[in-house]
Formats: sequence, C-alpha cells, structure tokens
Amino acid sequence: MPPSFDEHLDAALQDCNNRINQLEGSGGSDEEMLDALINRGSILSMMESYTSAMSDFDDAVDVIIRMEDAGKHVDPGSFVKVFVSRGELYGDTDPDQMTEDYGIASARLHEIGDGHKFYDWKKAVRMCLDCCEDLLDNGHPESTAPFTDTLYRMLVSRNDEWSVNRYVETLNVSAESMKEMEMEDQAVEYFSEAIRIGYALLEKDSLEDLMSLVFAFVMRGDIEQRKSLLDQYFMDRKAAISLLEELMSMNKLDDIQVLVRLHQDVANTYLTLNKVKEAEEHLMKEVMLNIDGAEEYIREYVGRDTK
Repeated sequence: MPPSFDEHLDAALQDCNNRINQLEGSGGSDEEMLDALINRGSILSMMESYTSAMSDFDDAVDVIIRMEDAGKHVDPGSFVKVFVSRGELYGDTDPDQMTEDYGIASARLHEIGDGHKFYDWKKAVRMCLDCCEDLLDNGHPESTAPFTDTLYRMLVSRNDEWSVNRYVETLNVSAESMKEMEMEDQAVEYFSEAIRIGYALLEKDSLEDLMSLVFAFVMRGDIEQRKSLLDQYFMDRKAAISLLEELMSMNKLDDIQVLVRLHQDVANTYLTLNKVKEAEEHLMKEVMLNIDGAEEYIREYVGRDTK
C-alpha cells in the first residue's frame, strides 16, 4: 500500500528537521538556512501546525535581515515566499500584519521570473491572485495594486486558455478593489471587460469558472442599482440568474441561496417600481427554489435516518 499524504508530510518534515540540525551544527550558509526554514515552514503550514510554521517564517525573516545587512543577495523568490507565507498565517488573526507582510513582499514581485526559487510562472500568478483575494476579504482594497499590476504584466500578452481565464479573474479583483474604494466608473469598465472576455471564453467552451461571469454581472449590477440605472441593473441581474440556472441544471451550483437572493433582490426592486406582475414572477421562482431545496434536504439527509 502506497504511503498516505500525511505519511509523505511526516517524512518530509523529518528530512527538513535533519537538514536544519545539520546546518546548525556545521555552520551552513544563510542562503541554505533560509531555504530550509521556508521548506519546513511550508510543510508545517500544510500540516496545520500554524504556530510552529510562524516561528520558522519569523526565523526566515531574521535571516533575510541578516543577509541584507551584510550586503548579501536574497533571491527574490525566497524573499516573496517568506513574507507572503507569513502574511497568510496572519490572515485570520491580524489582518493589518498580513497586509504589511504582503506589502513588503510586493516590493520585489517585479523581480520574480524564470530561474528564481519557489515560484514558477503559474505559481506566481496564482499567488498574486490569492493575495488580492485575502486583501479584499480583510478590507484592504488599496493594497491590491502591486499584485494586480504584476498580474497584468504577466498575463496581458498571453493568449492560452489558462492565462486568459486568470486575466478575467484579475479584471474582477481589480474592479472589486475599485468598487470598494468608490471608484465606481472605473470598476464598471473593468467588470465590463471581464464580462466581454468571459463570454468569448464561454463561446469557445473554455471558461473554467462560470461564477467569474456571475460575479462580474452581480457586482456591476450593484453599482447600476445604486446609481438608479435600473434598465442596466435588471439586464445584469437576469444575466447572472440565467448563468446560475445553467449551473443548477448541471448540478454544479454549490449554494442555491445565491440564486434565491438574486430573485429576491430583483423582485424587491420591481416592487419599488410598482411592477407587481414582474415581481411575482421572481417571487414564485424564489419560492420554488426554496421548496426544491427543502425537498432535496429531506431526501438526502432525513431519508438516511429511515434506512
């Protein structure tokens, strides 16, 4: 029987422990110790030993400071990896410290490229997107710009499907950042571009995540609703509903309440305009979705108890 993932992690951790003990005993170089601490901290994070992982990344920061004070070169991949990894660990407990670490990491994003440690091209793209999402989730949209700038630099000239899908995600996080900073006109432009490119991918059956289109429609619709551009708002809400219904028909809609809430929102907006017939259409769909959801719950969960 092949070893489990946990067994692989245990073995990797032991190797890292041995390596660090060896470096401490033999007086290894700062660069070697930095790599070893990053590797062990990453493994400990995967094992959810967050306190121990934080200790390793704190030690790695100390090594970086020592190297820089001595005029030694610190690989940009190693530098970014340390501060992004520590920032991720701060995310749930200290969002401000997370933002500070991400900001330090962002200063050397432009240096990451082929031949640097810890990040190949795709990993660097994914890391920048993850950092943007963390910053938005923690109320720091103003700090996403260095990461989105790096993403545009890495993605704008590429036409492969993976890159274009990531470009749509980048447009969405840029637009969300602008929306949160009350730059609504610019946000609409970026959401509109995400929709245009997203539909082009969809027509080629190359769009990886239909929710990226749903997100752009909903967020653009929120701005239109606030500005009383209700014709555009209704068009965007109905486009989002249509996409969610398509996902539901394929049993790929993870949370039916997303669709329920959109029907509620559209119905309530129609009621403010005294368009009762149109409101009733969406209210009935909301009711049917809730009934279907309840029946599915009964079949799946209550039915188990009777077997």
